[in-house]
Amino acid sequence: MIGHAIYDALVTFEGEDLKTPKPLLASKWEISTDGVTYTFTLQDGVKFTSGNPLTSTDVQFSLNRVKNVKGNPSFLADPISDIAATDPKVAVITLSAVSPSILPILSSPSLAIVDSKTVQANGGDASAQAKDNDKAEPYLNGTSAGTGPYMLQKYTPNTEVDLAKNPNYWGGAVKLDRIVLRAITDPAAQKLQIEKGDLDIALNLTQDQIATMKSNKDVTVKTSVVASTFYILMNNNPSVGGIFSNPKVQQAVRYALDYDGIMTIAGEGAQRLAGVIPTVFAGAWDPSNAPKMDQAKAKSLLQEANAGELKGVFSYASDLTGYGVQFSLLAQKIQSDLAAVGITLSLDGLPTATALQKYRDAKDQLGVWSWTADYADASDYLVYCPGETVGKRAGWAPDASPEAQTLVDLAKQASTEVDDTKRIALFQQIDQKLVETGPYAPLFLPAQPYAFRKNIQGVVNNSVWAIDLKVISKS
Repeated sequence: MIGHAIYDALVTFEGEDLKTPKPLLASKWEISTDGVTYTFTLQDGVKFTSGNPLTSTDVQFSLNRVKNVKGNPSFLADPISDIAATDPKVAVITLSAVSPSILPILSSPSLAIVDSKTVQANGGDASAQAKDNDKAEPYLNGTSAGTGPYMLQKYTPNTEVDLAKNPNYWGGAVKLDRIVLRAITDPAAQKLQIEKGDLDIALNLTQDQIATMKSNKDVTVKTSVVASTFYILMNNNPSVGGIFSNPKVQQAVRYALDYDGIMTIAGEGAQRLAGVIPTVFAGAWDPSNAPKMDQAKAKSLLQEANAGELKGVFSYASDLTGYGVQFSLLAQKIQSDLAAVGITLSLDGLPTATALQKYRDAKDQLGVWSWTADYADASDYLVYCPGETVGKRAGWAPDASPEAQTLVDLAKQASTEVDDTKRIALFQQIDQKLVETGPYAPLFLPAQPYAFRKNIQGVVNNSVWAIDLKVISKS
């Protein structure tokens, strides 16, 4: 949200839409017939907060820096093999292979364009040695070097970020002179403060809180569906997953769940999932295909599996509330549902940082997690395939089975298919097979509950960057 406010990318999305890339710093783009070269023409009259004009050299520097500094978002630039500044107003991006998801990827605030002159003057480096040579982070933590509507005024880690209006902003009048973002992690504190008028917008509320706030004449309450798949992971590695690495047991778990009750916890605005790809992206398997609770079928599958003692350890982040959903409540509900078919789970609730590390280390026997879109395209959910990020965390190797290898092959096809109809069909096929043969039980897409004072206008939630601060005004 902060990155989107202080930096502009070449491409953007408007409002809640996640399907239609729109021009931002790029006024237009052209794609070569072979699908690997994208030529971007830059907007006229764009200046950085320093007053320096935007040129294609800034695009070249910015994308190379993200790619070469090898930080958390560097993977977003992996498809890019070359950025050429062929004219001050023209940047040509060449991909290493066809990647139809590149436009949504380029909308990420992590790939926004920085003032190359200013950043280099303060230790920035975009060369192949940027991982060791770039020293700009301390500077950029205290100020900003972007073209966005706001600029960074103060940053206090884990406490507060202050933004001030960018006097050089190119995209029209900025509606607020100053915005203060406070890190208030306690939903009860946020609710109290917005009701008192100490906050204008609250983004970390629970579903039960917003139900009680609807009668407040001074506050508007909304929900917005989020591209974040909530799912159960069952470790496919027998040495970690035990009985839960058995495909029949995994299938039994999917049938054992009381999805109606789970949707009650997910709250208002949440959407049921058939697969792992969010329904807000083209390529998601139709939610009408989602399994329904069938305890008799679950028990029959467990008998067929001859699983023996049906016990497991269920991991989750005990202090985490994501999009209004309390993971602890979700874990208790899942424990109860599985107990009804004879599966006994011990709850292993850990602080978020500890639980997350255990999950990333592929040590969860079972767990409940979510994957929020890094960028607005179904390809970001190929991470669930065998051998990919979530697949590894689930102990699911590409050679685990013929079905696993089929998914690997389908994912390669989907990653490079440029025909939209064929691409969507491939993703739907992948989404279906991930659930039918994989160690997952998809649950739902949450809806972000948020509230704002009646005198605030323009508050709309986007799944990737939350609230677009540029369009907010206060009367």
